[in-house]
Amino acid sequence: MNPDSGQLYGISETCRFLGISRAAYYKWTHRKVTVHERENQAILAYIVTLEEKHHYVFGVKRLVTYINKETPYHVSHGRVRRLMRQGRIRASIRVAKHDRRAERKEFLLANKLYTVDAGHAFHPSAANKVWVTDCSELTYGQEGRQKLRLSAVKDLYDHSVIAWCVAPSETAALTTKTIKLAIKSNNGIRPEITHSDQGSAYTGRTYNTFLAGEGITHSMSRPGTPGDNSPMESLWSHLKVEWFAFEHCLSELEMMKSIEAAINWYNHERRQETLNGMTPMEYRSHAVRKTA
Repeated sequence: MNPDSGQLYGISETCRFLGISRAAYYKWTHRKVTVHERENQAILAYIVTLEEKHHYVFGVKRLVTYINKETPYHVSHGRVRRLMRQGRIRASIRVAKHDRRAERKEFLLANKLYTVDAGHAFHPSAANKVWVTDCSELTYGQEGRQKLRLSAVKDLYDHSVIAWCVAPSETAALTTKTIKLAIKSNNGIRPEITHSDQGSAYTGRTYNTFLAGEGITHSMSRPGTPGDNSPMESLWSHLKVEWFAFEHCLSELEMMKSIEAAINWYNHERRQETLNGMTPMEYRSHAVRKTA
């Protein structure tokens, strides 16, 4: 509208005002949305829905995995990154941790998953060959003043959590109970190797006597080298960043229910790029079918 005359501009005046030709204007008005653009709109809508449902914890790699597995579209990392910029979507980014101390040769023999030449052997050829275990602290109650220790056992092959257990503090009794639960829930099948750090709960007589009696080799990380048990560090990071950061439990009962839900989500719903886009239990079931 012309502010002086109060009249609507004609097409010619509008084009002249915008600095474009009449031909360009008519071409734009008759333009059809391409198939690629419609796909991008649908993919972006799916990304927004997924991020809102999961508190915007998904990054580019995880989004690519979900889109390629759960929608009819096949996307690249670059395409998802562009759509995230277009939708102004940002996810939390974790900075990789590094070893805090220099390697010490006298401790290498205790670590069955590491050699100087080959590095870490974190990819066993089948399930139940290598289990990894660790404990982590969780808080609940008013202002997070209450604490408990969560102990878990994870199969290194498919990343599934085999068993978990909690106690007020980290003790050999807790870690031994967890490994017993893992064997029981796994139909009595024992791993060849169980790997842990060198915390007192894992170096004590109770835990090691049990492993020896079951014929399980105990592998341990080198002191001051959290990367030696990075699969468990990764588990704790995912659970805390993607689940417990959004859970505020006021009682131990609520905390227990939240832990159970978190482990179930991790095992049955959380797709992982390193598992070909499958969840841990999907990957475990797939492996069973292949060997059957």
